[in-house]
Amino acid sequence: MYARSRKINHPIGRPFETPLLIPSFSSKGFGFSKNGDSELPQIVTAAEEFITDSLLVSAYDLHHRHVAMETGVAEITIVDSGGYETSDQIDLSETFVSEVHPKEWNREKLTETLDAWPAHIPAVFVSYDAHDDRMSLDEQVSAARPMIARYPNQLHAFLIKPETRGQRHVQVENIIRTAGSLSPFNVIGLTEKELGSKMIDRMVNLWRIRRAMDEAGATAPIHVFGCLDPASICLYFVAGAEMFDGLAWLRYAFHEGSAIYRNSFAAKTIGLHRTDDFVKMKTMQDNLSYLSNMQVQMRTFLHTQDYSKLEWNGELVRRACAELQERVKH
Repeated sequence: MYARSRKINHPIGRPFETPLLIPSFSSKGFGFSKNGDSELPQIVTAAEEFITDSLLVSAYDLHHRHVAMETGVAEITIVDSGGYETSDQIDLSETFVSEVHPKEWNREKLTETLDAWPAHIPAVFVSYDAHDDRMSLDEQVSAARPMIARYPNQLHAFLIKPETRGQRHVQVENIIRTAGSLSPFNVIGLTEKELGSKMIDRMVNLWRIRRAMDEAGATAPIHVFGCLDPASICLYFVAGAEMFDGLAWLRYAFHEGSAIYRNSFAAKTIGLHRTDDFVKMKTMQDNLSYLSNMQVQMRTFLHTQDYSKLEWNGELVRRACAELQERVKH
């Protein structure tokens, strides 16, 4: 088992601790008014008083003013590079593919946005990700490294992507081969969907990448992008991941270790006479509290090695760990 916790120092902020469960905000998959305004600012306003530890926003949304640049309500802000908003790809929490008509976005606009980031707000800047601009892993590393020198007062996440347009998944063998070159980065990112086509495969791939990084002296935590489902978080955590973000907290209700349809949850627990807007706000608040409690449970589990500390998902994780151990023996 590769589950772990650590404190990460930030040049201009307080240390933050992993495992870290990060609520994400994105204009993709949410509504726009007739005049083209995103509903994202309303969501951020409703949630910001309950968010204290961390959040993720997209540089694309910052640049196009779908969310305010002054978003600094959390101790650490992950600034994603806009690849999700400008592609037609979806994460595993989405139930349908929505049509995407992105505004102009490129590496230069990302740099312009990061240059304007408020100097007093601690952030993790994520490397540029363009789905129509695939490169070998070595080239991805080379392209991402200049950001470290350009923004020395922020932390830096290197998001590993497939290397050709025809590839659906990252090339794990190449990551293992070049694990030592990941050392300059503070965080190593992988999207859940690109880790594999089966849950057990994604767990095995995380385990192999984490082991290779440890052996190569690359100590950065692994961040699984696009994953904020309670059960999946626990499974990837024991395989070696420490940071998780996603939009599931805005789409579902977290209940008894799972993410479930929000209105079904509301009918059973909130009441039949509440408006949809009330249900949406109440579930968002409850989900943030759920994530905070989950972080405590995961850290307690590390100290005790007691699967029951993971509450509803303890037995699932115990079985998955046994299967993982069998798979990595071969």
